[in-house]
Amino acid sequence: MIRIQKIALPETGRVLVISDIHGDLTLFQRLLEKIAYTPEDTLILNGDLCERGPSSLGVIRYARKLMDSSSRVFITEGNCDRLIHHVFDNDPTVFDHLAQHPHSVMNEWIEEQGKTIADFDSVPALAAFYRQTCGDEIDWLFSLPTALEADHYLFIHAGIDDRADWRETSHRSAVAIPHFYTRTHQCEKNVVVGHWPVVNYRSEAITCHNPIIALDKRMICIDGGNQVRFDGQLNALIIERNPQGDRIRFASVDHFHKVATITQCYTPPADFAGTLNYPNYTVRLLKRGTYFSLCENIALGLTQWIKNEYLEKKNDGFTAADDLSCSGLPVCTGDQVAVVDDGCAGYTLIKKEGSVGWVPKQCL
Repeated sequence: MIRIQKIALPETGRVLVISDIHGDLTLFQRLLEKIAYTPEDTLILNGDLCERGPSSLGVIRYARKLMDSSSRVFITEGNCDRLIHHVFDNDPTVFDHLAQHPHSVMNEWIEEQGKTIADFDSVPALAAFYRQTCGDEIDWLFSLPTALEADHYLFIHAGIDDRADWRETSHRSAVAIPHFYTRTHQCEKNVVVGHWPVVNYRSEAITCHNPIIALDKRMICIDGGNQVRFDGQLNALIIERNPQGDRIRFASVDHFHKVATITQCYTPPADFAGTLNYPNYTVRLLKRGTYFSLCENIALGLTQWIKNEYLEKKNDGFTAADDLSCSGLPVCTGDQVAVVDDGCAGYTLIKKEGSVGWVPKQCL
């Protein structure tokens, strides 16, 4: 059973929706500054405040401060905000998780008290520590609703089950259902989700981290892959309320500060478009090129041009070293772009208005 909180959105004004901050306090604050957030706005944080980034505690505490200062701030739970449940469920894999994920809010709580994982010999001992030292913050995380239901919108971290009585969606689906955009649902409202990076839906298209606003499907997906993909971003959905019809747009920020000006136009070949995404990294080499190799993505059955430096030999085949753009990016003289990777031969990986792709080095 999921906890649904009904909220009343104003008839006019802005509704700002941000998801998957993932412990990135710096980007979160930069994004609020970029969109000129004020307490007059309605602010919705749609799950996954925690994990992956360097300051989960900073995000939690800043989010609580925002909520305490305005009755127009609402927060839903995400799957990453609930990982502490494994401790209280006496899950023995918790220690493995802490060892493998140094940027976990659970590690931050330990380090804040001057301790390390080695100071705990059992999960119950760890649970007792958390309850004693940070019980208030844990209780706050546990108190977050699963979804926010408004007049024309449902804000939920991952998605809902495809059933007429969608309010009976399983909790697991609500916080962790994968690739919701490829599914259908029976809610009459626009379902706004994060959780699954939007770039994962673009295996055959130019790599792009901008939100997918599909009102024909009553779906809006906003996870820009911040702290998940090295070329990701943190998105804010901006709903400008109007009785005659809402206007929906977005803004984003990322960690790429090296900016370059395009000095030569580039139009990539038509087949130079695609994205290599989790978990589909295994490929078959079809043709080795000077800078890129044509590969067959085994799981997807697609051909993709992969930068040679990102290909790794593995057993009898090849795998990609990371999530990666397999796209050329069209650019024009004078375009301002962010440099993502200029360490490869022949081509530079750039980012322009949320899209990521390769351009010949002579374009910069």
